[in-house]
Formats: sequence, C-alpha cells, structure tokens
Amino acid sequence: MSVTSAAAIPFSEPPYLNGLPSPYYTPSHYRWQKACRSFISENLTASALEWEREGLVPPEIFSRFATANFLLPNLPAPLPIDWAKKLGLGTLAGGLKVEEFDYLHFLIYTDEVCVSLLALLVAAVGRV
Repeated sequence: MSVTSAAAIPFSEPPYLNGLPSPYYTPSHYRWQKACRSFISENLTASALEWEREGLVPPEIFSRFATANFLLPNLPAPLPIDWAKKLGLGTLAGGLKVEEFDYLHFLIYTDEVCVSLLALLVAAVGRV
C-alpha cells in the first residue's frame, strides 16, 4: 500500500499515513485521504492568505466544492444516501461511493481540513 510522504515532524501525521498497519483503514480510506488533501491544497491552501487579507472567500469556491462533491462530506456520517442519489451524487472524490462513506471517511476529511489550518475557511464556504 502506498502512503503519502512521511512527515518530517514526528506525530504530525496519522500513523496510517506513515506506513503503520491499521485494522480500521481500508484502501478506500487511503484514496479518500489523498483526494481530500489534493483538493484542499489545490483549491484552498494556495489562496488562503490572499483571502485572509481581503477578508472574503470568493463565491466561486462554493461552486468548486459543489462540483467536486466536497459539500456532502460536511455532513456527518452516515450520509443521507437516498437523498444524495436523487441529486445525482453517487460518487465522491477518490471514487468513494456515498453508501461506503463512514465515520472514518468523515474524520479523515475533518483532519485534512484542520491540517490545512483552514477549518474556519471551510466553514465560511458553507455560508457563502
């Protein structure tokens, strides 16, 4: 199983990302973590300081989250599967099917947001 690059600071990454075995994390959790980190780095971290100076998160960020199906993970698990499928939201980032989204996927998403130090920014996206 491939993992993301190990952190230079001890204990700054969850153990499963440093190659330690886990009875809880499945391949879908690893794919989901990579997809979350990539999306957050690309769409939020890159411009966060500029938005902080301006005091405004651009409205198109909401559209980016919606297009990439990253609004749904803001709901706690278990997701409202029937409702999501009626809206055409059958698959999340990393190829994760909505019916497979569990509490660990939610925790991974929350961890990646917090790691980016942008928890307040993501909360603001929900209010744009």
